[in-house]
Amino acid sequence: MKLFIEYILDEIEQIGVQNGYRVSLSSNKNEDNYVRGVMQFFDSLFNVHFVIVFSFPEEEPNLNYVFWILNQFGNERVVEKDGSKENMLDAVKDAAMKKINVNLAKGPEIRNLLKEIEHIVTSYPTPTKK
Repeated sequence: MKLFIEYILDEIEQIGVQNGYRVSLSSNKNEDNYVRGVMQFFDSLFNVHFVIVFSFPEEEPNLNYVFWILNQFGNERVVEKDGSKENMLDAVKDAAMKKINVNLAKGPEIRNLLKEIEHIVTSYPTPTKK
């Protein structure tokens, strides 16, 4: 059986696929089954166009998640800092083009998340399909 968040991630994946992207996901679960991870939207030449980093607040998550959306430029800024002493989550926060807070118990917030991601993805040129 899937976790509820996994259904939401499937919907986000479909947004990418429907817009001509390939989508990858790297994630892990903690002991309370909260998931955090990174989803990448990339083209057939493996150019990353969007990155969605998602996590839950460390203190009392209560089904709240934060999604940071990075475009290609923001992702490159974060990758440049990889291996530095800077906190990577702080680098993501600084480079994100959009931050969306979502409570998984609230359907309207989930629908808003999906709508925002779709708007961002469709606002940029679709990658060429090969």
